[in-house]
Amino acid sequence: MISYDLLPKQGVNARKNVTVIGNQYIFNYPCENTSDCTDYIVQLSHGTFKFELYGASGGSARDKVSSFRNKNKVCILDEIVQQFHGNTECFQQDSIGGAGGYLSATITIRSSITSFFTIGGKGIFGKKGDMSETIECFKKENMQPGGYGGGGSSSNYPKGTGSGGGQTAVKFLENNLWHRVLVSGAGGGCDDNYPDDGSGGAGGNLVAQGWFYSGDYVGNYTANSTFGFSFGQGEAARFGRSKHPYAVPTSSIQDIGGAGGGWFGGFSSQSGQGGAGGGSSFALTKDAIIPQGNISAYDEFYNLIDSKPYAFNLNSEFLFKDVIHIPGIWEGNGRLIITILDSKLFISCNIISPIHFNPSLIFGLIES
Repeated sequence: MISYDLLPKQGVNARKNVTVIGNQYIFNYPCENTSDCTDYIVQLSHGTFKFELYGASGGSARDKVSSFRNKNKVCILDEIVQQFHGNTECFQQDSIGGAGGYLSATITIRSSITSFFTIGGKGIFGKKGDMSETIECFKKENMQPGGYGGGGSSSNYPKGTGSGGGQTAVKFLENNLWHRVLVSGAGGGCDDNYPDDGSGGAGGNLVAQGWFYSGDYVGNYTANSTFGFSFGQGEAARFGRSKHPYAVPTSSIQDIGGAGGGWFGGFSSQSGQGGAGGGSSFALTKDAIIPQGNISAYDEFYNLIDSKPYAFNLNSEFLFKDVIHIPGIWEGNGRLIITILDSKLFISCNIISPIHFNPSLIFGLIES
C-alpha cells in the first residue's frame, strides 16, 4: 500500500498532483512555480515496487527540446522513446534545451518506510530586462531561475537564456541529498535565441552530456557518479572567474545557460555560444559507485552548504535491481511513477546487474 501527502513549505502554493490507475501511482509536479516547490512524503509498506523517474528538461529558445542527440547530433530512435513512455521527438534546431533522463528500478521493501519524492521543475527560457553584459545580469533576482531540484539559473540577456532543469529523486528515511537512492538527471539550458547553436546537453545516464558550442559537442565537462559541478546541483551562469577548481574558469558574461540538476549536477559552458550540461542519474544497487568519505554539497554559485557521508552502503537493505538508464527522453516538469508489483513480502536471492544505456549498441552506426 502507498499513502502520500505534500510536505508543507512556507510561501509555496502546491497541490497534490497524483493519478492512480489500478496498482500504479503517477506523481506529477505539484506546483505552479517551476523553481520553488516542495516534496511528496510517501509511506511505503512492505512489498515489491517498480520505480520510474523522469528528470526535467532545460530551458529552450525554440519552445521545445529534442530527444537525446549524440555528439554528431543523431537522435535516439523514436522506438526507444516510446518504449519507455517518453514524450520527446527528434528536433534538429539550434539553441535548444536538453531533455531529461529516464531511470527505472525495482526493489522489495521488507518493512514500512518513509520516503520523499522530489519531482524536478523544468528550466525556463526568458529574460528579466534588456540589460546585458554587466554584473547586474548575474544577480540572483535578475536571472532566469533553474528548475526545482537543483537546476542552475541562467543570466539575464536581451535575447533570453535557458536555465537548467531539476532532478527527479527518491529519498529514503530522511529528506536530504545524502539519503537519495534513485535520481534521474535533468537537461541543461541553452544560450540566447540567436542561431549560433549553444544547446544544452541531455540529462540522465551514469555519465550525463556536456553541451553544444556553436553546434559542436563539448564533452570535457560532464557529471558522473562521483563528480560534477556539485552533489545534487547544476551550475548557474557566472560573472567572472570560477570558484570551482574544475569548472570552465572564465565567463564571457553574455547569454549563459544554467546546468541541469542530478546525482551530480552539470557544468555550464559560461559562454554566449554554448549551452550547459545535464545532470547524472543514480541508483543504489549492489554495484553502485558511491563517493567515499564526506560528500560536499554546494549551491549553484559554489558556496558550501554542507558536507557529510552518503547515508547508505552496498550492504544496505535498500538495494535496487533491474535498473535501466535512458538519457534525454523527457520534456517539461519531471514525473515519477510507482507500480506495485507485489504487496506481500517477497524475498529473492536473484540480484540483476544494472542495465546502462549504450547509444552505440542501440543505434548501430551512431556513436555515443
